[in-house]
Amino acid sequence: MKKSKALSLFATALLAGGVLAACSDEKAEEQETTSTEETETAEETEAADQGVTVEAQVSAYQELKTELEKMKEDQEVDWSMVQSTYAEKLQAEVNKIDESGEYDQAISAAISAGQNGELEENVARQIIDKVTQSYFYQKQKSLHNDVVAALEAGNVEEAKTAFEEIKHLANEVFIPTAVKRDGYYELSGEASLEQNINAGLAAQEEALNNENIDDYKVFKQITDKSIYRSYYLASNSYAEKIVAGVEEGKQADELKIMQAEAWGFLQAIKGSLAGGDEEATTKLNELFSLDATDPATINAEEVSQLFVQAILGKTKSYHEKAAASLEAEANVDARVQALEGNMFMKMIEIELNEALGEEKAKEAFELAQKWFDAVTAANAEEAKTYSEEVLALLQEVE
Repeated sequence: MKKSKALSLFATALLAGGVLAACSDEKAEEQETTSTEETETAEETEAADQGVTVEAQVSAYQELKTELEKMKEDQEVDWSMVQSTYAEKLQAEVNKIDESGEYDQAISAAISAGQNGELEENVARQIIDKVTQSYFYQKQKSLHNDVVAALEAGNVEEAKTAFEEIKHLANEVFIPTAVKRDGYYELSGEASLEQNINAGLAAQEEALNNENIDDYKVFKQITDKSIYRSYYLASNSYAEKIVAGVEEGKQADELKIMQAEAWGFLQAIKGSLAGGDEEATTKLNELFSLDATDPATINAEEVSQLFVQAILGKTKSYHEKAAASLEAEANVDARVQALEGNMFMKMIEIELNEALGEEKAKEAFELAQKWFDAVTAANAEEAKTYSEEVLALLQEVE
């Protein structure tokens, strides 16, 4: 049987950094259509009622950034403009996606505190910026659901419209953030987050054009988890920058700005991360909270360990979910879950190389590839064998 594009894409995503090397050369193999909901439903919401377009929301966000960044040049910020722009063009949309109200509360409080001087302006700016980016991450997840729902209803043009909004968010919000992480962690070429995101989008677009719902769901994991990784690495990097700042003698306000950035990026993935290890995630949120922790006391190694602990928990949970789905003969779900598990594993590749050594880490990823292949082939026994081998290696990281 011919290998599907899912396998060739997965191999490059997992083992070579995510470039869709064979995207244009192989035709996606049709998979049995399913209406099963995407995993991680706690993070995702149903399609929102028609409101402000994504393009208008991104434009409003950019207007806010431009106004707020005046403070970098010691210019006066028009906080009334910031308040009205957020209230009129973003607030309702933020609350549609985040029904808990946490994002809106954080953004609104930061605007108010920045305006009345209760919070240093640059700290307020970073909270507004990064929590809005966290909202856009969740909006992206909702739009993926919209694409699937539209395809299942036979509304191909509606699906394509929603996908164009995802691409707009990627180009204007996610990729610029990913590029910064690429630079900081020296992730170039096939290893770059930017190329991972674009690879996932390219595979999804072809699946969409082929009206292949199952492949779209699978390939979404490349896009989504690469963005997720960029937010994780952003948050983690600010812990490292804070430690370096302390050594350099930076002032408390400068450290708090970086702490606010770390906290803001964490909000995008906090709910998901807690599913891997709630205690570790709660601790991360506490360490990055301005009212709970003096940034000068942040330990970058502790932060990294907490992230790895939670991400390992996510990885293991998808091994369990994929096995259960195979047993229930929900093969598409199993395929999605296996790729999710391996994308979470890919997230901590740097740490795996450090903990296991490059050769053993390479072996772990090769076994993970074989696990995914076995899951895709619906070979439960073979999948179980490879899963146990992968998890045994990951156990050494703890």
